[in-house]
Amino acid sequence: MFSLLTQKIIISFVFSAIASVLLTPVAIKLSEHFKVLDKPSPRKIHSEPRGRLGGLAIYFAFLIGILAPAGLGLPLQTSISFDMSIAGFLLSSLIIVVLGVFDDKYDLTPRFKFFVQILAATILVTFGLKIEMISGINPGTRFDLGILKIPATIFWVVAITNMINFIDGLDGLAAGITVIASLTLIVINYMDKLSINSCVMLASTAGACVGFLKYNFHPARIFMGDGGATFLGFTLGVTSVMGAFKSATFAIVLVPFLALLIPIFDMIYAILRRITREIPPHIADKEHLHHQFLELGLSHKQAVIVLYIIALSLSFFSIGMAKINNIKAMFLLLLICLLFIIGMIRMRHIINAKRNAAAPEAVTDKPETAESAGVSPNPGSAERSAGEKNAGDK
Repeated sequence: MFSLLTQKIIISFVFSAIASVLLTPVAIKLSEHFKVLDKPSPRKIHSEPRGRLGGLAIYFAFLIGILAPAGLGLPLQTSISFDMSIAGFLLSSLIIVVLGVFDDKYDLTPRFKFFVQILAATILVTFGLKIEMISGINPGTRFDLGILKIPATIFWVVAITNMINFIDGLDGLAAGITVIASLTLIVINYMDKLSINSCVMLASTAGACVGFLKYNFHPARIFMGDGGATFLGFTLGVTSVMGAFKSATFAIVLVPFLALLIPIFDMIYAILRRITREIPPHIADKEHLHHQFLELGLSHKQAVIVLYIIALSLSFFSIGMAKINNIKAMFLLLLICLLFIIGMIRMRHIINAKRNAAAPEAVTDKPETAESAGVSPNPGSAERSAGEKNAGDK
């Protein structure tokens, strides 16, 4: 018989997945009724308007998952155990979802969104959820963050909230990456006997995304929108604070960084790229990691699947990293980051070579094309983070 924790994980996943499958068609109709649509444009790959309220289906499916029965024979006990940190999460996550939905409808300013996200993260802290201590490389050593507890927690949660939004650029990409990261963090929590609530929340998150992928994988019938992407990022940020960051093992503290390496690198690269070009960080462009795979000649589905494979590989590495000593884990993380950087640089060289080779052919007397107007010849989607102007999901 499964342990109670295993039952909670399975039941939460199944309930949220089924709920997501059932609720997403409702979100499609709501998007059409309230005209919260992502309309086609030269920057986007879809040819018909698509709804942007998929985040509502994900959010309510998540709630159903965490409120599901705790296990067989326990119909009156919910999977989640309510305490102050959970109360803080429920309140702050509601703020994040409402903010995202309003942004999908009214296109809010990046500065306002960023302010509200900081407010939501601050609510978490006031309810007692903080990164209290960080394990050191030497076994048994832990460092109290002291006055840095609050800013460190707010920074991490807000950063991950926007990192997931940055990669919401191809059908099924953000949802799939979230599923992989969630399952990875569940395994780590389970192995190190960390937070049960974190496991339940991650299982519900993964289930909600799996159900949503039925409608969001290419060709998508609906997009998760800002409400969905920021909620997923917010939840991953919170659960890592509740779980992995509480571990007494330094290697396990590193796991969230490796499990979320794709969105972390993509966001850092995007910000540095825009700063070096003297472009405001909130101005969207077409040079995210997923866009570069399209420029290499991959199809939409192929680019998403390749990124899934990379994310799965990082997931296996991160789980393995939790089993080795701290020094080796640190070197492994640095090595993978170095390889990631080299790979991105190499990919840019290949893309630039292709562009230079195609440049002479582009000089014609024909009317201006999307490429000559500054739009990528392989239009993907532009993400909408607190730091980027809303440009639509696709």
